[in-house]
Amino acid sequence: MQKLLVSFSGGRSSAYMAWRIKNEWASTHELAFVFANTGKEREETLVFVQRCSDEWGLGVVWVEAVAHAERGIASTHRIVDFSTASRNGEPFEDVIKVYGIPNMNYLHCTRELKANAIRSYMRSIGWEEYLTAQGIRIDEPKRLKPKEGVIRPLAENWPTTKPEIVDWWKDQKFDLGLKDHQGNCDCCHKKHIPKLVRIAQETPNSFNWWGQMEHQYGLAGHNEDGTPRTFFRGHRSASDIVEMSKLMTLPPLPDEDEDAGCSESCEAFV
Repeated sequence: MQKLLVSFSGGRSSAYMAWRIKNEWASTHELAFVFANTGKEREETLVFVQRCSDEWGLGVVWVEAVAHAERGIASTHRIVDFSTASRNGEPFEDVIKVYGIPNMNYLHCTRELKANAIRSYMRSIGWEEYLTAQGIRIDEPKRLKPKEGVIRPLAENWPTTKPEIVDWWKDQKFDLGLKDHQGNCDCCHKKHIPKLVRIAQETPNSFNWWGQMEHQYGLAGHNEDGTPRTFFRGHRSASDIVEMSKLMTLPPLPDEDEDAGCSESCEAFV
C-alpha cells in the first residue's frame, strides 16, 4: 500500500484536500496527516486544524521544530497537541537563534519549522519512502513547480479552483474564520506590504513579537553588508510596518468570500 504524507498547512484548500484524501484514498493508501506548528499561527488556525481532525477522523499529528545550535544539523521535532502547542513563537525563536531573522532572501523558517520537523517525525515512525500531498490548487500555476516525491491532488487528481473551495466551505458546518489578508501565520513576512499594513491597522500588537525578534537577533544572522536583518519586504522592519499603518489609507481588500484563505500560506515542501 502506498504511503502518503498529507501535509496539512491549516488553510481551507489544504483542509479540503485532506477531507477528499481521507474519503477517497483511505482504502488505497497508508495515510499520515501532519501539521507543523510554528508558534506564530493564529488561534483560529489551531482551532480549525483540531476541528478538521475531530470531525473527519484524520488523526492529525501536531509537530514543532526542535532547532539545534550546531549549524548543519537539521531541526528535529517534538510532538504536541492543541492544548500543549506553542502560542508565543517559541519554536520560531529557537530557529532564529541559530539561523537569524528569516525574510524573502533567507527562507530557512519554512525549511526548519515545517519541512525538517515533518521529515524528522516521518523518520521516527519508520517511513523512509513515501509521497507527500500538498494543498496547492490548479489555479496557482506559480506554485506548481515539479518536485520529486510531491503530489498536488487539487491540481493533478481533482482540479480545483479557489471559487470552488470557497463554495464548498459555505456548505460546511464550520470554517477557518479568517479573512484572506490575515492568513495562518499572524504577520508572515511572505505577505505583501498592503496586507501587513492592514493587519497593523486592525491589531498593531500583532507586530510586537516580530519587533522583539528583530531587536534581539537582528545581527544573529546579519545581511551580507553587515547590517541587521529585518523580516519584511523592502528591508522594512516591524516598526516600519506599524508606522506605515498610521499614515496610510488602504482601499478595501478582497472580502474573505473572494479568497479561500491566505494565498501566501507556507507549504512545508516547496
